[in-house]
Amino acid sequence: MTGRRKRVLVDARKAHDFGIGTYVRGLLGGLAGLDRYEVHALVLPGEEALLPPGVSTRTCAAPHYSFEELVAVRRSISALKPDVFHAPHYVVPFFPPRATVVTIHDLMHLTRSEHAAPARRAYARWMIGRALRLSARVIAVSEATKKEILAFGPELIGKVEVIPNGVREEFFESEEKNTAPYLLFLGNDKPHKNLDGLLRAWPRVHAAHPTLSLILAGVKPGRTLPEGAKAVGWVPDEDLPALVALAEALVQPSFAEGFGLPVIEAQAAGTPVACSDLPALREAAGDAAVFFDPHDIDSIVAGIERILKEEELRKILRKNGRERAAKFTWARVAERTAGLYEEILGRVSGS
Repeated sequence: MTGRRKRVLVDARKAHDFGIGTYVRGLLGGLAGLDRYEVHALVLPGEEALLPPGVSTRTCAAPHYSFEELVAVRRSISALKPDVFHAPHYVVPFFPPRATVVTIHDLMHLTRSEHAAPARRAYARWMIGRALRLSARVIAVSEATKKEILAFGPELIGKVEVIPNGVREEFFESEEKNTAPYLLFLGNDKPHKNLDGLLRAWPRVHAAHPTLSLILAGVKPGRTLPEGAKAVGWVPDEDLPALVALAEALVQPSFAEGFGLPVIEAQAAGTPVACSDLPALREAAGDAAVFFDPHDIDSIVAGIERILKEEELRKILRKNGRERAAKFTWARVAERTAGLYEEILGRVSGS
């Protein structure tokens, strides 16, 4: 590429969020690693250190889910004049650049009534509709999410590209592992994560395995928990691979997911996975997980017990999981995303 490098601006104001934050940080690190673009990011004040090296930051304090953010993000675009603007959520500002890319992780604000109040659901429908209409290309993190997006209209066929999430290299580093006596839940306590279902199943598991504990990573301490369960809140990126690698198993009991990144992270670390039987999680986990019905406590308990009791199954899950997770890297995500950028820039410059 001759002349100045193209400038990419990513809205990273959700860098501290759980799922989207992991995506933002992984994508930015991958883009910076390509050494092909000037990579810029919008961040909330005080969160600059969350972003990887090689990314220039600009603070933007506008609150999420507000009219103000549509104006503030537009001002930042006007100031930085990026060649490509990437919204890793569905926030597309007023008068977006022609070379705008949007990532849609899921449509739970629309499909899960318990996930958002009516006013927020209406706002989400309006914003998602704008994002799909005004963007040059749309990234879905799974085929399951793409299917939901295409329900918005046939005009989106050909506009939506599936680019699955990636896994940081640190998760692959431990070839041999000594497990610690705990199961791991990795996520927030939003309704669709079905933490209550896991906590109802847990006493039965704990009764059969009294030396085992349940670690709830991403769940804020303070709520009343059954014996043997502990909420540890936000886990820094540098501590997460070891926490995942040392677990007896990862349990993901969600009612709905757009992708299910903790499943892939656990597989990369050689940690067996028990998770809900959902299209997105089947897509992510492949043949390297034990699946259960998240609406059935007996099924959740049975899935966990299989992993705890069947050593041969654990070996198979570790082997197949590592092989599968190797396909999901942030370098690959960045390369495929950059391909979309180049396609759009070529289209814009040629018009």
